[in-house]
Amino acid sequence: MNKPVFDGIELFMPLCLAISLCYLTFYYALNAGELSIASAILGTYPMYTVLFAVFVMGELLVPRQWIALVVVMSGVGLLSYLCSPVPSKETGTTAAKPAARGWLYLALSSSVLIGVADAMCKVIIDNSNVSAFSLYLNTMQIAAGILLKLLFERRSFSFEALKSKYSLVGIFILNIGGLAFTLALSVGQASIIVPLSSSYLVIVTVLSWMFLKEKMNALKIFAIAIVITGIMMI
Repeated sequence: MNKPVFDGIELFMPLCLAISLCYLTFYYALNAGELSIASAILGTYPMYTVLFAVFVMGELLVPRQWIALVVVMSGVGLLSYLCSPVPSKETGTTAAKPAARGWLYLALSSSVLIGVADAMCKVIIDNSNVSAFSLYLNTMQIAAGILLKLLFERRSFSFEALKSKYSLVGIFILNIGGLAFTLALSVGQASIIVPLSSSYLVIVTVLSWMFLKEKMNALKIFAIAIVITGIMMI
């Protein structure tokens, strides 16, 4: 359907390796903290894509989109507050949530990297085509994934987790979604496509409550809702 155009492969392959490494930070951030909050913070990546598209790619924003950026940052600030250590009732000193700040910063860093990576995807697609970009990115993702497994697992390197039906179904659905996202980027503006794709946050929030039994309170739901609203306004 779409014959690959390999012009510029010597530049685009290394860029796709950088994009792959940016995307892989998403899974480390999810693994480090509470799914509902981590995914909400990670879901702010469209804000950084939009800013990159404005200042580097020359796309223009309307006033509503600038307001949306402020809304998103407000939601992230509230989530950051919810992840802060709280005073202990017994001692009056700050306690609990030992690694809260660590994974919060990891999630924020990951969202910045993913946002910039999505904008880079748009640049590569515009200068090659969907098929070439898909080949570059998938090849580099496999290479980066194996490299990281070797670095972190070393002698215990294993693909045992892939035997799970949930892993196989998840990988299949993820790749179908990635292909749809790539096709959308090839015909639309990054500052519109990327925010729309982040609507997955609603699904993640519901699933984390229903199946992972994560605790929800009014303030947490309100903060996540602010982030989602701001992203959709973009």
